[in-house]
Amino acid sequence: MFIQSAELTAAPGRSGDLGPLVTRMRDILSSETGKQWWSWAALAGRPFGTQLISTRADGFADMVATQTKLIGSETWAGLASEAGGVLAHPADTYLAEVIHMTGEPAEPRQFTTVTRATIGGSDLGQSIAWSCAAMDRATKVTGQVGTVATTAAGTMFQVFWLAGSDTVEELDAAREAMNGDADYQGMIAQAGADGLFVVGSVEEMVLVKMP
Repeated sequence: MFIQSAELTAAPGRSGDLGPLVTRMRDILSSETGKQWWSWAALAGRPFGTQLISTRADGFADMVATQTKLIGSETWAGLASEAGGVLAHPADTYLAEVIHMTGEPAEPRQFTTVTRATIGGSDLGQSIAWSCAAMDRATKVTGQVGTVATTAAGTMFQVFWLAGSDTVEELDAAREAMNGDADYQGMIAQAGADGLFVVGSVEEMVLVKMP
């Protein structure tokens, strides 16, 4: 399964315009493609006013079929043209392939934490195995299911860890549990010692799903 997303950054002074525009994009994308899309606002970890839209695809064939429907959509073309002047720059797009899950596929939760890092060193398999084991440990400690994905297009050799919470209280509780778990913290330290990821490449953002 692929997770396809686009990150939209508001031009200075236009963040109030971008949010409503992105939710309209989500609704039109869903209706025009027959596939469910979600819209998100970045609470932390991205420039103020950043919005995202995302969907899922079974593979490249499914993704191309979706894009083909949009090519012929006058409704989508009209809405996309409204982004002129609202965006700081063209939207950044991401395509990640799911390689591990600690639960069954389900509707994204209200709050999603996305952590991203670039694999370092020469042992790709070791970094991937650690990535999956770290998510397994996080799920055991927090009780929250998660997803591990790797880049399928764009900047290669990146790993994404996605975890969801229904409430901000659950989000706080999960962070506290992981920070207090010696085994999880030991895994983080070992990854650094082994050079599994490029120093300085780890980043995290917290997203809230828009109604």
